[in-house]
Amino acid sequence: MKDFKNWREISKGYYRYVISSNVAYEIFIEYWLHDTPIETAKASLCLVGDWYRNKVSTTEREWLGKELPVQELLEIAYRDNKENNK
Repeated sequence: MKDFKNWREISKGYYRYVISSNVAYEIFIEYWLHDTPIETAKASLCLVGDWYRNKVSTTEREWLGKELPVQELLEIAYRDNKENNK
């Protein structure tokens, strides 16, 4: 999870790291100078999942970081996963 090479690019600038059948972390690249490492690109991170509460099924995104370097977002995702998904 900490290595961006393990994230799958879904479409241009949109990456996912699946942690279960209905839950994944997503990174959206907002600005990247292509002659620099992608880990320095400005991006946003969310946790997305399908949830079932009170007999209602939903899809929700929780934003965990916005307009930060990808490397910082990888650390945020790692910590969030370690603390909340055991």
